[in-house]
Amino acid sequence: MEAGTITAFLAIGAVIFIGFFGNAIFNKYRIPDVLILVFLGMLIGPDILGERFGLITYETLGNIDEFRDILLSAALVIILFDGGLTLDIRSVIESMRLSAFMSILTFVLEMLAVAAALHFIMGMDLLLAVTLGSIVGGTSGAIVIPIANKLRIKPRTKAIMIMESAVTDVLVVVGALTLILVVQLGEFNLVRVTEDLIIKFLIGGAVGFLAGIAWLFALQKLHNQPLSYMITIAALFLVAGLVETIGSSGAVAALAFGLSLGNRQFVRRWLTSVSLRMGTDGHIQQFHFEITFFVRTFFFVYLGLLFRFDTFTEIHLITGILLISVIALVRWFTSMATWKIGGLEMEDALALWGLMPRGLAAAVLATLPAVALAGVAVWEADSGLPSLFLNVTLIVILGTTVLATILSAVTERVIDRRHRQVSRLKMDQDDVESI
Repeated sequence: MEAGTITAFLAIGAVIFIGFFGNAIFNKYRIPDVLILVFLGMLIGPDILGERFGLITYETLGNIDEFRDILLSAALVIILFDGGLTLDIRSVIESMRLSAFMSILTFVLEMLAVAAALHFIMGMDLLLAVTLGSIVGGTSGAIVIPIANKLRIKPRTKAIMIMESAVTDVLVVVGALTLILVVQLGEFNLVRVTEDLIIKFLIGGAVGFLAGIAWLFALQKLHNQPLSYMITIAALFLVAGLVETIGSSGAVAALAFGLSLGNRQFVRRWLTSVSLRMGTDGHIQQFHFEITFFVRTFFFVYLGLLFRFDTFTEIHLITGILLISVIALVRWFTSMATWKIGGLEMEDALALWGLMPRGLAAAVLATLPAVALAGVAVWEADSGLPSLFLNVTLIVILGTTVLATILSAVTERVIDRRHRQVSRLKMDQDDVESI
């Protein structure tokens, strides 16, 4: 066995072990494992230990980057499918208006606030500022979903956060690509943008949900057959791929597909009197949990690998901190507005505020302007824009992930304190009644 292969085996085993212990730390201390894995990626990356000890060299990372799109798309499909499986469809229906309100309002306000800060404080061209605002304007489902699933918050609040992350994942992609095109052509077509959003959301969601219903009946025929989970994953990727071929969102389809499978009893009552079961439900759920753990562990480590410390400057750091502050402030406002309108508990509002992490979609989109806008006058006027776009985006990803980790831990402590207060009040009432 070659030395490089041995190193890869050791690295993969170590990453899985660290991911396992990170998950155990969350279960015991309520501290999300996201940061542990991101910092692990930064540590074994080529800038720190990678080149020195032959872990992840620049050449290795270049080889990985050749398959980046397919790996990240597959990870996103798996993680959003997991999000759909864990959602209660009644909570989704109840939170639909709040989810739309929170998603659209937060994305638009964050995009505009970031653009205003970049334009008026940093002096960036307005169109480019709005473009960067759209790139960092949405939360990452790949980070939000694992944290939200472990927080002890109401199902309705969890549904709001998961739906928001799925919606803004699409808004970020459509918004950023549209604005890059606007910078290229110098014109904006509102009709085209509206059509793109309708196709991405409605068609992808409808096809995914209907395919999930059809697959429930297929699983009924495959009851107690071996490999039922693997054939379900095959169906998931087929649905996501077919949806992408018609120009819609495979990620949204994956979420809707999982929503159907995870709410089979609701579907049964809605459609038929026949009992719909997934063969060996417990085994399927457990196996899916382990597959999702594996995928998201390496997803977060790869996020850490993206950081390049040798290109960071003080301006990048200052700009990144400025944008994190703007994002946190805007999200506090929209979270409080959602809390007031939706009648949520304070810990739910705190969770909504805290789960603001950006992810790999933002990091990937931040690299596009350097290619798409090459030769465009406003882009070529400043040679530092390519590194600024990428580095500021990475700082925002790391900073918002840190805030999400801290505020998630705070939310858990608030929930613990409320439970203690409720228990103490109940004990006092019992004492009074016994007198």
